[in-house]
Amino acid sequence: MGAERADAGEPQWKQRITHTEINGRRVNEAIERGDGGSTAVFVCECGHLGCNSTVELGIAEYEEVRTDFNRFLVLPGHEIPEVDKVIERHPQHLVVAKRGTGAQEAARETDKRTP
Repeated sequence: MGAERADAGEPQWKQRITHTEINGRRVNEAIERGDGGSTAVFVCECGHLGCNSTVELGIAEYEEVRTDFNRFLVLPGHEIPEVDKVIERHPQHLVVAKRGTGAQEAARETDKRTP
């Protein structure tokens, strides 16, 4: 089952937000793989179209965000309450989880780390 089918029960605007966040996560996964240093500049994984905000984090800090398929890195103020639940607050970033079964399934299906 593809991500488009997993969240088919969600309103289209929620699907768009979820997939925008998933795309941000894909960018950060590539940044993490290619960096090789102890810190990197990561993009905000929020659902706001056109967001190009970044945050410098240690690779280990980003790994803490990515301990579960349903966790995303966003900058403070970029969370979308209808889609995101803030589960951790840090000075430079937030960790959010998807609300709703469809969004969670889309996050799971597109996470290469989830077996």
